[in-house]
Amino acid sequence: MSNIKLEEINQENIQGYTLKGELLNERPFSIKDAGIDSKIFHVWKAKGLVDFVERGKWARLSLVEYLWLRVLETMRKFGCSIKLMKNVYDELFTRAFKENLAEKNLLNNLAYYQNLKKTRPLTIDETRLLQKLEEIKNDPLNKFGFKREISYFYQLVLDCLKYKSESGIIIFEDGTFSKFSNSPYEAKKGNADLKEVARPHLYIPISSYILEFIEDKEKDKFLIKTGLLSEDEYRVIREIRNKNVKSIKITFKKNEHTVEKIECDKKGLIKGEEAKKVKALLGLKNYAGIQLNTRDGKTLSFTHN
Repeated sequence: MSNIKLEEINQENIQGYTLKGELLNERPFSIKDAGIDSKIFHVWKAKGLVDFVERGKWARLSLVEYLWLRVLETMRKFGCSIKLMKNVYDELFTRAFKENLAEKNLLNNLAYYQNLKKTRPLTIDETRLLQKLEEIKNDPLNKFGFKREISYFYQLVLDCLKYKSESGIIIFEDGTFSKFSNSPYEAKKGNADLKEVARPHLYIPISSYILEFIEDKEKDKFLIKTGLLSEDEYRVIREIRNKNVKSIKITFKKNEHTVEKIECDKKGLIKGEEAKKVKALLGLKNYAGIQLNTRDGKTLSFTHN
């Protein structure tokens, strides 16, 4: 078990665990929602590329599984072989299961909160979370469920969503590959370094699928359910689509003294590139604060820590 530094209190906070539950437990997507042809999906299933889908059942996907199908589709369109896809799947999913990545994470997080409890009283949320972790540890069925669901690909998705980090998969000309993440909290072992990135490669960024997801109006019903957007964030996107925005003021996360104000035209329209920028900031949580003024006189202000 690795040592947990108490100064890294934000590494596994309550918000992060809420997000984990939404990523894993909610399964609102069908194969059609992922834009995958059913015949192609059945080939992938037969080749062991989607073992998380049980045999004899209709496939219902979590957000992590949805994003994995999008990665497979990208690899297919770039001409990657089934053998290469299987190698990537085994590295990101099968290896995590064999190494019991879920239990390692569970024990590390338990140690973190147990050590934190020795330094100060836990908050109500922290106490509940510690109790939940202990329940999972002592329940074989829960532990097995987590073992199946926690993967290295899941960690890449979490890096992108929770830590606002660039993450993805890098594939080189010789068929070798590496996962990449610049998360400040994740160990860099197994990630491509700068020397490797200098080689010719195909980079598949997780963030591209998240932004694609947010841009798709047909996915609106999933935005809050999957935890991609809060209700306030979704309202900003809804008002943009309804042409009901007067102005949006954004305080940026990297420098809280940097503020950008986006004005709309007389019809309430935001220019295409600026609308995409706002959606990207919301989807990847790269902002400190948002203030929305609508044409019908309403104001919405919220922050993101």
